[in-house]
Amino acid sequence: MEDSLLLLILPPLLLVPAMGLLSMIRSTHKIGQELKRKSLHVGIGLAALAFPLVLTEPWMVVSGLSLAVAWMIAVRILPCLQRHFGSVLHDCDRKSMGEVYFALSIAALMLVTGNNPMLYVIPILILSLADAAAAIFGRLIPSKPLTGFLRGKTVAGCSAFFAVAAMICLTTLNAYTDLPAWQIAVCALVVATATSLAEAVCRRGLDNLSVPLVAWVALQALDLAAQPATTAAMDFSKALQLLLGGTW
Repeated sequence: MEDSLLLLILPPLLLVPAMGLLSMIRSTHKIGQELKRKSLHVGIGLAALAFPLVLTEPWMVVSGLSLAVAWMIAVRILPCLQRHFGSVLHDCDRKSMGEVYFALSIAALMLVTGNNPMLYVIPILILSLADAAAAIFGRLIPSKPLTGFLRGKTVAGCSAFFAVAAMICLTTLNAYTDLPAWQIAVCALVVATATSLAEAVCRRGLDNLSVPLVAWVALQALDLAAQPATTAAMDFSKALQLLLGGTW
């Protein structure tokens, strides 16, 4: 029981020093600020891949991620914490609760994906890597801004998101399943297109909720959860279980 309680602090244990370190880095331009925010985004997202191996019960998932959410809200409302940890969360020209939605998405995926890591890994990687690529390349590469319901997005950002999301799907499905190459390509195209649209239409950080949700729904609709894992993937999963005592 004591070990379980200690594991609950894993999310904030990773979050607090990362936010403190990145907040110490002074940024004088928008690219630098965006890079700081997305560095935290990517780092926590990659660390979250291991959460199901240690937060093995629903109450642990809810409790651990609730602590992380409580910390991020405290950083937003308490001036003393804002000064030391808050700059990494705040873009100079945008108000967003994206970091809270990010934590909620991780918790929700952990609760609904059960013992199928593919349904968790692909949405988390798309949320972490594709979203970061869209934000960085959208600001770094001059390109035509989009209009209408895509206002605020750029061709470069949307293209970067689609490319990274498709590559994540291709790589993960190729490693985890024995599907033929053409079927993997079709699945990657469907998931990348659906998540790119979800990212493009959402504002104020809501893409951190919509992107993983849409990815999970697309994977379910494609019946990929029913695909048997490859021998190598199963062996790797069993090795992680033995190492960390998780449910996968």
